[in-house]
Amino acid sequence: MDGAARVLRALPDTTAERQIAHLADLTGLPRPTVHRLLAQLRENGLVEWNEGRWRLGSSVLQLAHRVEPVTGLRSASGPVLQYLRDQTGAAVSLVVPSADAFVALEMIPGRDDLPIDAHSGADMPATTAAALALRPAPNARERLRPFRGAVDQEHVLPGLTCYAVAVSLPDGQRASLQIATSVTRPAERFAAAVHHAGADLQRALKTA
Repeated sequence: MDGAARVLRALPDTTAERQIAHLADLTGLPRPTVHRLLAQLRENGLVEWNEGRWRLGSSVLQLAHRVEPVTGLRSASGPVLQYLRDQTGAAVSLVVPSADAFVALEMIPGRDDLPIDAHSGADMPATTAAALALRPAPNARERLRPFRGAVDQEHVLPGLTCYAVAVSLPDGQRASLQIATSVTRPAERFAAAVHHAGADLQRALKTA
């Protein structure tokens, strides 16, 4: 189980050239073990052989879309995220903390051409506004805003601005709602819309 998990985690970081050797280096597993695990994972639809290289299989995507820290979070957040996107034209994401990182549980691309990979499941830097809204850092106090808001003014990537607000979930858990825009349209100008959307999501979860 541990070996298979290591292979799955490392696979997206490899290329087709010497892929097995690269996987062995990344996972610390012998090459024969990597071959055996890939065969087993393929039988279960978790990896596939495509265009001369091993890739994550569609079953992994299906499992990922079923992950949510609170039951009903995805269905409740969908309309809220879409409305916020329509209001602002920004890329909108719902970010949740994992053990040692942050992940975009849901993400809707915006109208701007942004220097980010906008898709659900994307890893989020610990320095982005969404992360700071959840885990404020002492060295980033100037980026914090009232009512659990946080801002990113090209702190993570040139040309990118973000505004995020923490959202309380049932069972004491939290997520953050973030918008990302081009520096020509600073995200903080849409702060009120983000706070209203966060409140709407909290209400939707109470009635879900």
